[in-house]
Amino acid sequence: MLRYIIILYCSAILQTTTSSSESRTDSRQLKLFEEPISYDVESTVLLNELERKEKEVSYKVKAKLNVIPLWTEAGVQSVLKFELLSPHLFSRSKSVTADYLPMNSIWNLYSHSTFYAHWKLGLIETAYLDPKDPVAIQNFKRSLMSVFQFEAVGKELNETDVSGTCHVQYETTSANTVRKYKSSCRLDDWPEIEEGVVKSRRLARYTLDDRRHSLRDLHAEELHELVAGGRGGRGGLKARAWLRLTADEAAGAMVPQASSLAEALAGLPDHVAAESLQAAPVQVTDPLYLEESLEIELEAAILELRDHSAERHPGPEGGEGGEAMTAHVIRRLVRALRAAPLPALVPILSDDHDPEYLRQMCMALGLAGTAHTHATAMRFFRLRSRDAPVKLVHTYLAALALTPQPHESVVEDVLRLAEEMTDLELAESALLAGAAAAAGDERLSAGARHALTKSLVRCKTDECRRVRIAALGNLKREDTVELLLEHAEAGRRGVALAALDALGGTLAALRTDTRLPRLERLVLRPSPLELRAAALDLLLRCSAEAPFGLTRLMLELHGGAPLELVRLAWHRLHALADDHPHVRNMMKLLPRRLRGWEVQAMAGTSSVLVRELGAVDGWRARLESVQVASGGLLRRGRVHLSAVAPHGDSDDTLAVEFWTRGLEAIAGNGQNSDEEDEEGVEVSGGLALSVGGVRGRSVTLFTGQGELLGHVWAGTASEPTPVLRAARTVGASGVVLPLLDGAALRLERDSLQLLALDAAAQVSLWSRSARSQMGLSVALEAAWGARVEAAGARLTAQSWLRGAPRMAVEADLDFYDGNVLCVRVYTIGCDSSYGSELVSRTGMKHVWRHTHTNTHTHTHTHKYKYTHTQIQIHTHTHTYTIQVQIHTHDHLGV
Repeated sequence: MLRYIIILYCSAILQTTTSSSESRTDSRQLKLFEEPISYDVESTVLLNELERKEKEVSYKVKAKLNVIPLWTEAGVQSVLKFELLSPHLFSRSKSVTADYLPMNSIWNLYSHSTFYAHWKLGLIETAYLDPKDPVAIQNFKRSLMSVFQFEAVGKELNETDVSGTCHVQYETTSANTVRKYKSSCRLDDWPEIEEGVVKSRRLARYTLDDRRHSLRDLHAEELHELVAGGRGGRGGLKARAWLRLTADEAAGAMVPQASSLAEALAGLPDHVAAESLQAAPVQVTDPLYLEESLEIELEAAILELRDHSAERHPGPEGGEGGEAMTAHVIRRLVRALRAAPLPALVPILSDDHDPEYLRQMCMALGLAGTAHTHATAMRFFRLRSRDAPVKLVHTYLAALALTPQPHESVVEDVLRLAEEMTDLELAESALLAGAAAAAGDERLSAGARHALTKSLVRCKTDECRRVRIAALGNLKREDTVELLLEHAEAGRRGVALAALDALGGTLAALRTDTRLPRLERLVLRPSPLELRAAALDLLLRCSAEAPFGLTRLMLELHGGAPLELVRLAWHRLHALADDHPHVRNMMKLLPRRLRGWEVQAMAGTSSVLVRELGAVDGWRARLESVQVASGGLLRRGRVHLSAVAPHGDSDDTLAVEFWTRGLEAIAGNGQNSDEEDEEGVEVSGGLALSVGGVRGRSVTLFTGQGELLGHVWAGTASEPTPVLRAARTVGASGVVLPLLDGAALRLERDSLQLLALDAAAQVSLWSRSARSQMGLSVALEAAWGARVEAAGARLTAQSWLRGAPRMAVEADLDFYDGNVLCVRVYTIGCDSSYGSELVSRTGMKHVWRHTHTNTHTHTHTHKYKYTHTQIQIHTHTHTYTIQVQIHTHDHLGV
């Protein structure tokens, strides 16, 4: 048996050696570079929109290339001399049918240049270039040398050329034709390429002469696409590159060849140096602006902000602040601030500026998140003085919490300031902002966790503990789960609720055999209703992937839990069943006595309701409402708006939470489902907001019965009142990579989301009725940019999409004789505009610019009338009308 194994092993080695030998033999049989040869070179680069073909910006480079062998070893290796003759830059207007015209450019200074290469068995071992040449010209020469790196047999391997280290596949389609496919290219010293940002395709076709002794024709092409991400086809850019080499004739007489490799290399000119074949990095790190300098762009962005602020009222009023144009102004300003030097930022903040200008500028400074913008803001705030602008500081910190990649010094400074501040509200904003900003960096996040944990130990009040637990929740770290669970189990009501909310960001870490039973005990033990409801909702969402352990929980709840809690459990299970088949199966396996409608539709006013609001370009908007009430009085309500991407990922756009305490004393409601004495609890109510999954500062709306009744009699917030103005950047990403001709291509995309929430409430004690209104605008500007930096040419393409969908919620409550609630939800007035700009700068003075803008108006109105019996939905657009009637027993409380 051992003898057969040895024979098979030796046969495998022999086959591998033979295959490798055949590959080497085929390379030798090519017998390339035995005599000089001349090629016509034509390189083309184009930029345009992904879906439009009639307009584009481009350039061409045409030249002659002589390839002269200085030393050759029977087709195995060679030292080659390349002569680049008469290169010329060509450009044309934006039209795809226009002719290319020659341009004066830097190429005029390089009418005859030489460079060298050591070629061995199909690979360029070393490139020899003049280091004094501009990097763009060096990279163009690298691209020409890369052309002669190929194999004549079908195989797969990794190669390094002007595109970097790539996975290469060769395919022979005939005796003298070879196709080369490149993919998964990685480059040293270039910015790391983010996965999924750009789609690339690289292909080359080699045609040899009949004797396979020389390359007669090469056609190479590349395509790089920056996709917007939606399904509607709007948005996105593409860059295309072609390189064509066609053999012309012999490049003159054969030059005397060296006798050895060492002699050939020693005879190279002194002005050339050994270099890598990979493209050298080109500085294309500045943002894709059309202006000449960052200072000019910053000045233009600030001027646009001032003009926009002057058109509005001195402060944000109801219905203002959520326009698409405002999103454009803020996005442009944030990009300019991130790149601006510190001296240019000094004059942008002053006490003499308009209040609305200051608010939006502080928001933009927070979103920028650089060391320079932070220093500028802190200098203006004067936090140690008595006249610090507290509202502007809150605005800055709230925006800083939402910046995707803040400078580490900014995060450390904010966390330090939070511990030093004497103003408790400012300290809360700073802690929450610092923790959220640190969440994206492992080192900063670990340091913030350590600092917050130590600070939590020193706390002597529940309010101090609540704030630090909420900050730990913004970190979203799995190593905080045990600490949060301990406070959920042992903390008082406010602390325990904060801990349960914080655990909502680490659902995966909760799915263990030891942690889920602890949540279940929190649900079943006597405690305030809103605390048990929060634990129940968290437990059900954690168990959705494997819900079969919930059967025991449902039996326990039906055995003695408050009816409001049982109602919440059934509502959440039905909502989860739509997306989780395991939940549907579990519900079918419950005992028959629990599956009847009379059991699942228990009386009460608590509810969980999930509804789809609409869809555009594959994105879906979803509204989720969780209302915890006792005896018809709201104890805790949470409305969550999320956006679901086409590939299934969910974005936590906005969450609004409202809570009350002690209202039973005013309403005279004797029912108490808490199994905890509520007497002595002070009447109070508050509001908390979360944007982008980041918890914000809690606001107490009233404390004490007298203050509440004072608000009612005074008609506080009876008119639309701003509740939230927030901005966040979404999905910012970019890549820089070399094109086929060695030019540097930068592709990037980013978007800014602007949220404006207004609310109004009216209470009539005489008619025993109440009316509330809420308006939400989510303005968005998404932008895509591409730039090509080449010798003598710069191509720039930009496109953007703007829109501002709006939602309105109206709720009427009649409590004259029983409780009757009617809620109407509208999505109205969505105007979107799409535009693009293509700019070509070639040669010395010529600039071609093309701007294209389209405006599309979409108006959708959804009216949800919630009564005890039905929901009516009416949808009206400019092209069709749909009417649907749905019967349900759900109630949405907002």
